Amino acid sequence: MICPKCHSARTGVYDSRSTHSGRAIRRRRQCDECNYRFTTIEEVKVLDLKVEKRNGQIVDFDQEKLELGIRKSFNKRTIQNDKFNKLSQQVIEDLLELDRNPIKSTKIGQVVLRNLRNFDEAAYICYSAMYGNFNSVEDFNKLIMDFKS
Repeated sequence: MICPKCHSARTGVYDSRSTHSGRAIRRRRQCDECNYRFTTIEEVKVLDLKVEKRNGQIVDFDQEKLELGIRKSFNKRTIQNDKFNKLSQQVIEDLLELDRNPIKSTKIGQVVLRNLRNFDEAAYICYSAMYGNFNSVEDFNKLIMDFKS
């Protein structure tokens, strides 16, 4: 890591801590040349995953967009950040295990629903309502009945 003050490449780590529920590592560093101390954060990013949208367009996977959609499913109800982060991380891990690139957006929705079903009933129904294809009230009622069985 290059020192932001003197631009020396000789720096060392003197402290590391896990942050964001284990999704990132905060490192305290010190420059061997000028003794300047600074912090870096290492975080895993899913950079190479592509998504095929319903219209056939291929776009980069956007973790923030996924998390926003999941968060919306809790519809004004609070969820603890650590629980939400675990849920989100599990969805991403499940997507990576599919080993498909690009992955269809509908498949992403199915993975989210599978995780929400076991996590929170109301969020499962809300997510289905937001992203499912419902043509009538009967379709929605069928979803609820299928959930109960």
